[in-house]
Amino acid sequence: MKPSDRETATADFLTSPFAVIPYQWLAEFHALGLSAEEFLLLVQIIAANQVARTDFLSPTELAALCNLSPSAAAELIGGLVQRGFLSIGERLDGSGTHSNYFDLKPLWERVRGRKKSAEPTYEWRKDPITLFEEEFGRPLSGLECEQIRQWLERDGHPEWLVSEALREAVLANKYSFKYIDRILFEWHRNRVRTKQELETYRQGYRERTQGKEE
Repeated sequence: MKPSDRETATADFLTSPFAVIPYQWLAEFHALGLSAEEFLLLVQIIAANQVARTDFLSPTELAALCNLSPSAAAELIGGLVQRGFLSIGERLDGSGTHSNYFDLKPLWERVRGRKKSAEPTYEWRKDPITLFEEEFGRPLSGLECEQIRQWLERDGHPEWLVSEALREAVLANKYSFKYIDRILFEWHRNRVRTKQELETYRQGYRERTQGKEE
């Protein structure tokens, strides 16, 4: 018996690649504090890992998959890292090349209930010079070291805020002290002084960006 067009279409669909996620997470992502956009972004990260064997996607790549702007995707990634749903690791291959990868272990710990509260996974655990050198993949110059000192001492930025500015620059693939300085200036201009105020500012920025694109 010749299969119907519907049966053929179903068979073709079932032979295409699948991404698998836990049903518990699908049913409870809102209860975990995830927005629909954050959930979709995480699903795309998981799918890329399972189907394309890729463990890192840039904000631009994720933006295209999630119908977002690159800046909005970067903000979502930053928020997930800060709130303990996602980690960004770094590896060094045999040729000495640095590359990043997404670590989903924090997410699965939250889903399994092993982590009761959100804990930042990108904290200032090393001295500023070491942290910047690791992220930039090279030693800092004397002028760059002085710039970090001025952010902390002259401008009075807390270490965690400088850390957040560094993380945003890395996520945007902007390894530039001028770029980080502009981020800190913008936050200062908008009176961002606490982590809650930073989260509020980021949310407002995402909404403004999406409004312009619409």
